[in-house]
Amino acid sequence: MTFRKYFFTASIFLSISAGAQMGGGDKAAQSFYLEGGGPGMISINYDQRFKGQTGLGVRVGMGGWGLLNKGVFTAPIGVNYITGASQHFVEVGAGLVYASASTGNEYFNNPGSSVSAYFNFGYRFQPAVKGLTYRAFLCPLLTPDKLIPFYAGVSAGLKF
Repeated sequence: MTFRKYFFTASIFLSISAGAQMGGGDKAAQSFYLEGGGPGMISINYDQRFKGQTGLGVRVGMGGWGLLNKGVFTAPIGVNYITGASQHFVEVGAGLVYASASTGNEYFNNPGSSVSAYFNFGYRFQPAVKGLTYRAFLCPLLTPDKLIPFYAGVSAGLKF
């Protein structure tokens, strides 16, 4: 089984698991957002709390950089925890990102695929009800070749 099949199987499992834990009166916060920087480079992501508006959650995305057959595809998946008051939160998290670089790309020295670990430390604005959400964060990456300690990202999207 290839890593892509593992990734999508894990994504489905996490989504079902999150949905099963949502029972009760407090609806789990969900959002879609576009992210620049971070583990997906330029990516679209889905984020959901397991229960309520704060606490433990999961994020799944896909993105990359480049054009057609010369670039890199990324697929981040991870867990995160948010805490705070009102609409302002501190976010911490960790996960894995699958990257597949094409032969002849300009962005990475080595074509092929790899899995890297990432960590996430940042600020999240998340309204109590539906609306615009945004994030700014530091995202150290641990690649198969090296540690990139000062990697960062921003995102904006919609909470529903």
